[in-house]
Amino acid sequence: MKYLKCIFPLLSFVLASQSFAETVFISGVKHSVTEYSYSSDTRRIAEIEVLGDGAQEISFDITAVVSGLGRLKPDVVCRDSYGGEHCYTRNHPRIFDFVYDVALTASCVGRDGSRTAIDADRDNKNIYTNVPITDFRNDVVLTIDNGSIAADQCETLIVDIQGDLEAINDVNLKVFTYERF
Repeated sequence: MKYLKCIFPLLSFVLASQSFAETVFISGVKHSVTEYSYSSDTRRIAEIEVLGDGAQEISFDITAVVSGLGRLKPDVVCRDSYGGEHCYTRNHPRIFDFVYDVALTASCVGRDGSRTAIDADRDNKNIYTNVPITDFRNDVVLTIDNGSIAADQCETLIVDIQGDLEAINDVNLKVFTYERF
């Protein structure tokens, strides 16, 4: 009985001390984007409606795997002459400049129509080689981690994927929108 009298106050203190700890709740939505508001050979724009923006900070984790075809870019040679600068392309048979460059930008449009930048990422698979290139396919992984925006500033999330390449064939876009409160 003495043992129970000692354990009960100790147990009640341990259980009560958990209520003094700080509690963090995270709520969010994950989107797999398959439809775009704008789509061309070298650009995709996704517009995602953000629900529940109620005066808290909103964070974004965005991942885009962009695959497609790069292109050969001819060398541009510029020379000064008496009449000014003259530029022309030089397709040297032993020089290959392969271009595959993609940028990802994310921004929010607020209720008042204002646009606020969240973050950006850019990657390329550009190469400069003297070996002939036969496979023009490539891909890049672009990420925005923990990009955040202040309260009441995001009604629509705009994700813009734009490339300096021949064509974007496929985009695997995942967007995780969450709030901390």
